[in-house]
Amino acid sequence: MIENFSVDHIDVYINGEKILDNLSFSVQPGEMLGIIGPNGAGKSTLLKVILGVIKPQNGTVEMTHSDTRPIVGYVPQSRAIDEEMPIQTWDFISLGLPHRIRPWLTKKDRILIKETMELTDTSRLAKKSIGKLSGGEKQRVFLAQALVRNPDVLLLDESTANLDPKAQEEITSLVQELCTEQHISTLFISHDIHLVAKYAHRVLYLTRGHYSVGRAQDIIENANMDVLYQPQHVHDALQTSVENRRYGG
Repeated sequence: MIENFSVDHIDVYINGEKILDNLSFSVQPGEMLGIIGPNGAGKSTLLKVILGVIKPQNGTVEMTHSDTRPIVGYVPQSRAIDEEMPIQTWDFISLGLPHRIRPWLTKKDRILIKETMELTDTSRLAKKSIGKLSGGEKQRVFLAQALVRNPDVLLLDESTANLDPKAQEEITSLVQELCTEQHISTLFISHDIHLVAKYAHRVLYLTRGHYSVGRAQDIIENANMDVLYQPQHVHDALQTSVENRRYGG
C-alpha cells in the first residue's frame, strides 16, 4: 500500500506561460480526488506531471510505497488507435501488466486479466480487434489495462467522457469500490459535476491563478454550477469548510 502521495509546490511553464503555479495537495490511500475546472486550467498537465511526462520547473511529486516502487495506472480521454491494428482486446489489456514484456503469460497473469475483464465488462470483447471497438468500448478496455497493473495510484483523464450516462455511473462506481477496497489513491478529471459530487471524497478545483481543495459537498453543493467554471466568481461561491489558496500568496 502506498504510504505517501503528495504534490508539493508545483510550478509548470509551457511555451513561456505559467500553467500550474505553486500547487500543493495530497491524496490518501483509498481516496478519490475529483479534479474540476475550466478548459486550459492545467488539469491534464497535472496528471502528466505525476506520470513524469512533464517535468515541473519547481516543486516535487512524492510517492512512497511500504515495500516496492509505487505502480501508477493511467486512463486517457482518448488514444489514437488505428482501425487496422492487429491486436485483440485480451492481448492489449495484457500489455498493462507491470512486468517486462515476455513471450508468454503465467497462470497468475491469465487469472488477473480474466478477473479484470470481468470487472470492467470487457470479457465479451476479448477476441475482438482493439481498432474495431466503439469509443465507449475502448474506454472500458483502457480502464481494464490500467487496473490489471494493480496500481497504487490511478489517474483518470475524463475516462468516462465517451460513455452513456448509465455506463458512466457503472464505471465510476466500480472505480470507487476498487479504490476503497484496494487502497488505491485515485485522481479523476471530469466535467460531469454529478459524478464528481457523488463519487469524489474531495475535490480539487483548478483555474488559472487559483485552486481550492476540500470536501466535494463543500465545493460543489455550495456553488452555482453556472458560475463554477468562471474563475472570477469562484472565490465568492466557495466560502466554508474549503481550503482556499491563492497562488504565490
